[in-house]
Amino acid sequence: MQERLQKFLNRAGIASRRKAEELISAGLVLVNGKKAKLGVKIDPMIDTVKVSGKTVANLEKFVYIAFNKPLGYVTSRQSQLGKKTVYDFLPKSLKDKVWTVGRLDFNTEGLLLFTNDGELTQKMTHPSFDHEKEYEVVAHKVPTEIQLSKLRLGIMLGDYKTRPCKVLSENKKVRITLQEGKYRQVRRMFAVVGLEILKLKRVRMGDYELPKDLKPGEHKFITKIEIGVG
Repeated sequence: MQERLQKFLNRAGIASRRKAEELISAGLVLVNGKKAKLGVKIDPMIDTVKVSGKTVANLEKFVYIAFNKPLGYVTSRQSQLGKKTVYDFLPKSLKDKVWTVGRLDFNTEGLLLFTNDGELTQKMTHPSFDHEKEYEVVAHKVPTEIQLSKLRLGIMLGDYKTRPCKVLSENKKVRITLQEGKYRQVRRMFAVVGLEILKLKRVRMGDYELPKDLKPGEHKFITKIEIGVG
């Protein structure tokens, strides 16, 4: 997963980005033994960076990646029945080092997080930590107030009742915010109240919102602070 060299130097505590650019211009920064140039990108997990002869360690023990999942991909590591997996979008250096924080089904798109941080994964996926997950839904018809009220108060899914949640509606578009993540929960909740989902997209996990400029299939490095999990 590549990032600009000056950003890496700043993140590693070497210098501000502007000062890092000065160090690069002065020829004091080497990447894999060669003098770096302004604008170069590196992979902190693979490349060796030295400043004035000293190796710069990648201080982040954990990796956090935001990914905009397109339709038609599974979130399992291995392909299922010929279906492509979201791991195909990751660099080879990371495919076996990170996992997804929760899942999105084959026909759901939007924000998916990858990490190698087990503590964050536990906090984001277990309902006891109350971390929100927000979805945009397009229903097959305009929901009634009764249907919306039922969704807000909780729905029986088998022998389990979903927790109260936030629901906002504008015509056929519904925004629903959960603090739990049962299997295909949003689709099942809507089905119980008689609503068919035409489109389902996750737009937020914790404090982190899916960037508008992150296109389907694209990913970017983010920080734990951005996700909002202490």
